[in-house]
Amino acid sequence: MLPGPALAALLDQLGHLPVLGDRADVLASGHPDAPTADTEYDDAALVEEVAAWQRLVAWASAGAARAAARLADRPSMNPVWPDSAGTVSELNVAGEELAMRLGCSRLAARALVRDGRAFDGALAPAGAALECGEIDLARARVLVRALDEAPVPLALDVQDAVLPRARRRTCTQLGRDVERALISLDPEGAHRRHLAAARGRRLDRPRALPHGMASVTAVLPAQDAVRLDAGIDHLARSARAAGDPRTLDQLRADVLVDLTVGELSDEGGARDVAVAVAVAGDLRVKGRAAADVCSGAAAAGARSRRPSRPRAQIRVTIPFSSLLGTGGEPAELAGYGPITAEVAQALARGGTWRRIVTDPVTDAVLDVGRTRYRPPADLAEHVRARDGACVRPGCSTPADSCDLDHTVEFGRDGGTTSRDNLAPLCPRDHAIKTDGGFRLTQLAPGVFEWLTPAGLRYRVEPGREDAELAAALPPPPF
Repeated sequence: MLPGPALAALLDQLGHLPVLGDRADVLASGHPDAPTADTEYDDAALVEEVAAWQRLVAWASAGAARAAARLADRPSMNPVWPDSAGTVSELNVAGEELAMRLGCSRLAARALVRDGRAFDGALAPAGAALECGEIDLARARVLVRALDEAPVPLALDVQDAVLPRARRRTCTQLGRDVERALISLDPEGAHRRHLAAARGRRLDRPRALPHGMASVTAVLPAQDAVRLDAGIDHLARSARAAGDPRTLDQLRADVLVDLTVGELSDEGGARDVAVAVAVAGDLRVKGRAAADVCSGAAAAGARSRRPSRPRAQIRVTIPFSSLLGTGGEPAELAGYGPITAEVAQALARGGTWRRIVTDPVTDAVLDVGRTRYRPPADLAEHVRARDGACVRPGCSTPADSCDLDHTVEFGRDGGTTSRDNLAPLCPRDHAIKTDGGFRLTQLAPGVFEWLTPAGLRYRVEPGREDAELAAALPPPPF
């Protein structure tokens, strides 16, 4: 069955039937080729039931993307930015509107808008395949990311080439199919697009993972990524061959950290290893094999470590009981999130850090440490410590990277520079609050209410990353 209300109703009915024979009866009543109670509703039938649910997910994803695109075309989502706003990188504010309602990141919400617009344009074949459940959203986005800015005839030709078998290809395989078709159909354009994309190379901020871990993603030209991987892999394998007991994955991760953070005690060895990575195609350094360099680096790790360059300063918010070692409440590592009390205590013992002591019951700030470096003005420090991050719902930009914005505009509306009129806002959210149609009110120090262009209200309370959707919502039109 094609995805839609009829399939949804049938699957919902099946979900309430634990007996497989009963499921066969239901299917037989709605489809001539379905099994009957006399036949076995076997494992293959359950696989098809899962596949049917996934077609529904694809159908719903296409609908959400198209609705997001329609929202983005509304006048309220396209404010007239004054000259005082300067250069605005993204004129449309539908991403922020949807991010606050869906509890997702700004980038994820903008991707939804981008998908919907693409499906109504050159990516119409991909949108139709998604709506019919032939491909899922992940595969559709492989096509959108690769073809959204391609000339329309080229985008259509590539879809003609790859869509017929896309449902049986993994996202990785489909991405290779698309890239191969792009190069084959337009080799000169492929080179131009590569040069343009290379200008967007970047190293993303850490993304939180469970159990005190994080992932770091680098977006690089393919040849540089392969060289980097090969160099790190060679160095890690060389260290293993020299007797290092760590696993290969552990060594690859540790080599990367040691090279960039500068924790190797043998500065000359660290410099040689860095050179070895940089010339991964010819892993010879100053007449010595890279294996020798790695062996020296591994041996240096067994000696006492001293930093080869100043350590980065970090900020930890820790309950007072955890700081004393009498409690186990989690601490907060700025730019990451919750960490265990033990990790926070280790940072206190060995790093250059700023200590913020909080009450374990109310989370109110009790003391801001000033032991290692001069803090900013007391008022700014208080506000940043109180709110922790940008106060727009869903934005995780650390307060230290935010502007301190006057909730009631200073100078324009007579706002004061005081703790109940200051809040950290990242530059983009500062812009949409000032000129983009969003309104921000500080109900009490650190308690904020947002009014969006669509008329929805959200309340943010001190130290909380989530937001509550206010009860007074406009009635839905359906």
